[in-house]
Amino acid sequence: MANHRASLSALMLPFWFLIIEVSFGQVFEMNCEVRTSGGELVAKLPLFRPVLVFNELQIPHPTGSELWQPFSLKGPMVLVGYGITTEEGRWDDYQDAKIDGKIAVVLSGVPFNDTVRFRLPDWTAARKIDNAANRGAAGVVFIGNPLHERADDPHRSRLLRMRDRPQSNIPAIILGTAQLEHILFRTYSETIRGWTSPASIPEAIAYVSEEEGKPYGPVELGLTLSASIMHDPLKKVESEHYVTYYFQNPRTEGQIEKIIKAHEEAYKRMTKDMGVEALGKIIYVSFPDWKMKWILTGHIGYGWASEGFIFEVDDGTNYIDPFHETCHLLQKRLNPLYRGPLNEGFATYWGGWCGQDVHELTRENLKRIKKGLFPFSVLLGDTAFDAQASAYRWWGYEESGSINRYMIDTWDMTKYIQFWKLLRTGEYETNLRALKTVYGESPEEIEKEWREFLAQGKSK
Repeated sequence: MANHRASLSALMLPFWFLIIEVSFGQVFEMNCEVRTSGGELVAKLPLFRPVLVFNELQIPHPTGSELWQPFSLKGPMVLVGYGITTEEGRWDDYQDAKIDGKIAVVLSGVPFNDTVRFRLPDWTAARKIDNAANRGAAGVVFIGNPLHERADDPHRSRLLRMRDRPQSNIPAIILGTAQLEHILFRTYSETIRGWTSPASIPEAIAYVSEEEGKPYGPVELGLTLSASIMHDPLKKVESEHYVTYYFQNPRTEGQIEKIIKAHEEAYKRMTKDMGVEALGKIIYVSFPDWKMKWILTGHIGYGWASEGFIFEVDDGTNYIDPFHETCHLLQKRLNPLYRGPLNEGFATYWGGWCGQDVHELTRENLKRIKKGLFPFSVLLGDTAFDAQASAYRWWGYEESGSINRYMIDTWDMTKYIQFWKLLRTGEYETNLRALKTVYGESPEEIEKEWREFLAQGKSK
């Protein structure tokens, strides 16, 4: 096993051992430390957007956290490149070496970004975890989120990666990429060619491998990782279309049946009108506090849906829309090739925006917003709302919901679904052709009619 250990320049990052007591007394403890083999503290790292833990439940999480299973991982760290061993033996990042009891540090993706030479499922997160386990690893640390990788066909390949489950039971986590890369850079910049900045580390590994024509095998980092998340257990309730997890507390205990019932009714209405079903039961996680959700998922907000999961907050102050997040999951079944502002509009169509009428909200926005609303042509072609102005983003949700509702009410759901299936992310010309093919009108014509409708003060 190669050892490229250089003299360590200790990097002290901000302290991160966090104990949070949130609503109703749940306590979370999170800790992640990197030390030298001699015990010298190098860094304390954040764990949110956080931890990818696959265990005996075999349930994935889109950002990586097995929320209902506390975990602990400790051991010496070994860099193993991309952690890939191809079935035909053309590539082996381990060079047939064992790493018994150590933690495999694995890059996401494939060498040289070559998804033709390296085909699925050789580089799924699950396959990399199993490969490490077969080499004797105690766990895996991913540099970069393996569930957010792109490939030659990102929609098809992502679905395959999410379905691919590891057979082993070792924990695998995602740390803050920038912090971990910086530690490695400061420690090894003198010995690994091409490491000219923290951001160049993955490229440098590919560079070394490409120059030598083969992976260079495991590299002892001389560092030890200790990471854990401990929290109260969750309760589980299974209904017809949802598997619900929630923290035990008086408020949720009294509300969870109503929440599940409302989601079941919303699911049945939407699947009937949209003509699609979810791939399987939806995993629904209810949090009693937004801070808890943010820490454990890395997502800021009261609701989020991704890859068969829904995360929502029920703290007694927010409106829980049973339609919105489920609609996002069903949208992908209708058309996995589109993700843009109309997604939010379609999700808002069913239950309004925070329970309020989107037409009325948009009328108020037309009066008070000096810079004006989004042109329909922008909603048609953009990939997302303006991320630099959060208020602009929120009224975009309301506007998109109003336009969606106008189109569905004026024509019908069947025509809208036909239009929706033709949409493509960020491809304005394609989406323009779809609009004209299905509706026979330009975005300017539909926007004009929609604004005239709003001026009349009607709801339908």
